Amino acid sequence: MANVQKYTRGQIGGLTRHYERGQKEDGTYYAFGNQEIDTSLSHLNYNLAPERDGGQLSFIGKRTSEVKCHNRADVNVMCSWVITAPKNLADNEHRLFFQEAYSFLNQRYADGSDKNVISAYVHMDESTPHLHYAFIPVVHDKKKGIDKVSAKIIVDRVDLQKFHQDLERHMTGVFGREVGILNEATKEGNKSIDELKRGTAQAELSTIHQNITDSRNILTDVLLDTSIAEIERKDHEELSAEVKNLRSEKAQLDKELSSSRTMVKTLKKQIKELNPHVDRRSYGAIRDFEETVRDEVKSRLIGGGKTITDKGWNSLHHWAKVGLSNASTAEAYEAKAKVLDDENKDLSKRVQILQPYHNKLAPVLNSPYKAEFEDLERKAKSWSQEQQNGRREAVVREQQTQKEHVPSIPAKKKSKAYEHSR
Repeated sequence: MANVQKYTRGQIGGLTRHYERGQKEDGTYYAFGNQEIDTSLSHLNYNLAPERDGGQLSFIGKRTSEVKCHNRADVNVMCSWVITAPKNLADNEHRLFFQEAYSFLNQRYADGSDKNVISAYVHMDESTPHLHYAFIPVVHDKKKGIDKVSAKIIVDRVDLQKFHQDLERHMTGVFGREVGILNEATKEGNKSIDELKRGTAQAELSTIHQNITDSRNILTDVLLDTSIAEIERKDHEELSAEVKNLRSEKAQLDKELSSSRTMVKTLKKQIKELNPHVDRRSYGAIRDFEETVRDEVKSRLIGGGKTITDKGWNSLHHWAKVGLSNASTAEAYEAKAKVLDDENKDLSKRVQILQPYHNKLAPVLNSPYKAEFEDLERKAKSWSQEQQNGRREAVVREQQTQKEHVPSIPAKKKSKAYEHSR
């Protein structure tokens, strides 16, 4: 609604030209801040203060020379109120409003006179009609009995806090109603331009801080969700890998167990098939040896002087070796069968240990990977069956080979010494 600003000598030149709509060398108007001027409406502007001889700057120099004013660059020699017309005023009420505002300001800052007023231009050619009330801040020093320039004293915090309430009270008396000077922004008192900027900056800073806080919260949630998703993804991948490894290990163990059981059965069958040959050959060789020794001893006792032939000794030696070799082979197969049986027991224990893991992974096998797992299981079973068939064929071929190389037991030939003894 209304705000005030204080200016030094170095700042007032452009402002006074803006008030009176002075033009630059290029023909454009001096503007105040970011205002845009509609030159087609500039003829509606007017000045409520007296026209000063020599212009506004000349009047400032003359008036400040009449009172005590420090000759320093930082001394504020001009104060300027900008009062905007309330929105609920009719167009035909604007002039009365600004005239009453001018009287109110003169009474407040110059005891009702215009002796300190530089200018009071009303601008109708900008976005909103408003009054620029520029005055020299002259106060009376009671102790020294002189007038002096002091913007700090004449426009202090107390003045700013009461300004809008006092102006609203004055306008209510003029218009017989509230004209809308007091609002959420002005009810706590007027603020200077610096205070308004500072308040705006603080509000923007507060908004920025809130946005940063909200962004951080959102980012935290996003990171948390991302972390959880990443953890779940990794857990899923690790679990899938563990499932694959366990299934592969179980398939390998099943294959080894099946192979071991098949091998044990095959070896037991081979042992069973070899036992008659071993026993028959070993016992035949031993029987031949006993008969030969008995015949030799008997021949010597009778005194026939006959000895066993070389062929007989060779035959005896051959079948004795066959018997010993078959016995050794049978013992080796028995030992191997025992080792495989121990391995079979160990594999059975490992299967029992892995069974809980298999049960644990049963729900996972119903996941989207079920088809893949079942396909791998079918391939593993097919490969295991092929391996078993290959081993079975190898065992059969080995058995056939052994049968082909088993020498027939020749008929026992009586020695000459035995015939002679008879």
